[in-house]
Amino acid sequence: MITQGDIFYVDFNPSMGHEQKNRRPAIALSNDLVAKYSGMTIVAPISSTTRNFPMYMPLPINLPVHGKVLLDQTTALDLESRRVPENDIVGHLTNTELTEILNRYKLLFDID
Repeated sequence: MITQGDIFYVDFNPSMGHEQKNRRPAIALSNDLVAKYSGMTIVAPISSTTRNFPMYMPLPINLPVHGKVLLDQTTALDLESRRVPENDIVGHLTNTELTEILNRYKLLFDID
């Protein structure tokens, strides 16, 4: 089972426009209770982009996946229906690393 902070591979297709496409790494951001009760997990795709944008958070260098978490492209996915197996988990963030990402993510919802 994918849990909060796991990094895993998932197929983002179908997608449209500027949305991330194809099979790529992602990180589970939502609390595990969301998946337990709704069957959905909020995930953010990970990209190897070199662009710097405030909502692109670099992953820690000690992980097998490298790149940036695209917080502006989060989506809720049914990982069971997308058949994401546990062996597609390639890493896990520490609580400190996850907290840093979630604090940045919350900025998307701040009121100016």
